[in-house]
Amino acid sequence: MRRLPISLMAGIALLGSATPSLGYVRSRTADSCSPIYWRQSCVYIQPDSNYVPDLAGPDVERIVQKSIANWITKTNQSFLKLNHLPASGSKEVTYKDHLSVVIFRTGSKFCRTAVDGSSQVCYDPSAAAVTTVSYINKKGDPDDGLIVDADIEMNAVNNQFVEIGRTLPAPDSRHQTDLENTLTHELGHLLGLDHTCRLSADPACQVDDQGQPRQTCDTIDRGRLLDPTYQAIYQTSMFAIAPPKDVEKRTPKADDVAGVTAVSPLASDPKSCEQPQATATGCKCDMGVSARPPLWTLLSLGVALLALLSRRQMRSSARSY
Repeated sequence: MRRLPISLMAGIALLGSATPSLGYVRSRTADSCSPIYWRQSCVYIQPDSNYVPDLAGPDVERIVQKSIANWITKTNQSFLKLNHLPASGSKEVTYKDHLSVVIFRTGSKFCRTAVDGSSQVCYDPSAAAVTTVSYINKKGDPDDGLIVDADIEMNAVNNQFVEIGRTLPAPDSRHQTDLENTLTHELGHLLGLDHTCRLSADPACQVDDQGQPRQTCDTIDRGRLLDPTYQAIYQTSMFAIAPPKDVEKRTPKADDVAGVTAVSPLASDPKSCEQPQATATGCKCDMGVSARPPLWTLLSLGVALLALLSRRQMRSSARSY
C-alpha cells in the first residue's frame, strides 16, 4: 500500500491511472509479532451438516467450492491447496481435528459453544463471520507462528446469507449478505492474511509488505475516489468493510494473491498433505483468544481470532491451520 506524494494525487486521479498497491498484510503472532504460516501442502475444508437456513444444502456446498476455487485459480505460485469435503455430520470449532470447518451459527446470539475446555464465546453481532486461526505462539522458538488449524463461523443470527445475482428469498430483519463474498474473505484469513486496512490502533510491527502501517478503513473509504492507491486497497478481498450485498470480494486481487504467495511460496513446498481426522490427543494446551475490534457498522466481513497455542504442549498432536 505505497503512499503517493500529495502533489501527484490530483494529477494521477484525473488521468485515471491506477497503480497496483501490492500492499498485502499478513496476520502475526501475539507475543513476537511474527508472521503466521502453514507448513503443509493442503488444508481440508468441510461445512457443518446444519446448513444455513436460507440456502439449500447443495447450494451451500457449491458456494463453498466456488469460494475455494476463487483462491486456488489465482494462487498457482503458492504451495498451499484448499480441498473441499462435503458435509458429513455435525461439526464444531476445535484445533484437534485436522480439519477446517464452516459452521453457520443460529439462535438468539452469535456465539461459539464451549469447547476444548474453554467457556462459551460470544462475538460482536456486527461481524458477518469470524475465522479462528490456531498457531504456535512461543517467541524465539523455531516453530513460532506455525498454523495448526483454522475454522470459520458464519453469523446467520444477524445475516441472511444469500447468493447475490440469483433469486433472493424474502428479506427479514437480518442483513442480506452474499455467502460467496463473505466466505472468500474468510478463507483469506485462513490462508494467513490480515485486513488491508485497520479499524483501530495497530501494534508498531503490523505493517504491509512495503513496511508501511495500514491506513484506517474509514480513511481509505473516504479517499478512494480521488486516490487510485486507496481504490486498489478498497477493492481487495481482504479489505475489512463492505457495502450491503457486496460481491467485490469474491475475486482476490493482486495484493491478495501476492500475500498468499508470501505465506506459502511454491519454492518452499513441504510436499506433505495430512488427511483430516478426529484425534483425542489429551493435549492440555493453554488457549488464549485475541479478538479483533468489530468490523463495520453494516455488514462486517469477518475478523480473524487468533487462538494462541504453546508449541511444547502442541507436540502431542499433529495439526493443520
